[in-house]
Amino acid sequence: MADIKHVPVPKDTKAFICANCGAVALDANKICKVQGAGKKSDWCGVKESKPPKSCHNKAHNDRWQCQNCGQISVNPMLLCEPKKMDMSE
Repeated sequence: MADIKHVPVPKDTKAFICANCGAVALDANKICKVQGAGKKSDWCGVKESKPPKSCHNKAHNDRWQCQNCGQISVNPMLLCEPKKMDMSE
């Protein structure tokens, strides 16, 4: 299987923010509690100081973390340098 090159979405892409864990997603149905929406440029590149959290409802635990700024997303294309997180306990 060939490696697929990561292609981030444009900075004006709309993303939804989860109020429970802070993760962002392209689709509001992929997070449990929509806090609001913004553009990728509102958070991408902003250093995150809080440790990543898993989904409180254990429904959306596939997560990626940006190796550049530490932000968490349900969709890797919302991050500059995504790395899949191991959310096992």
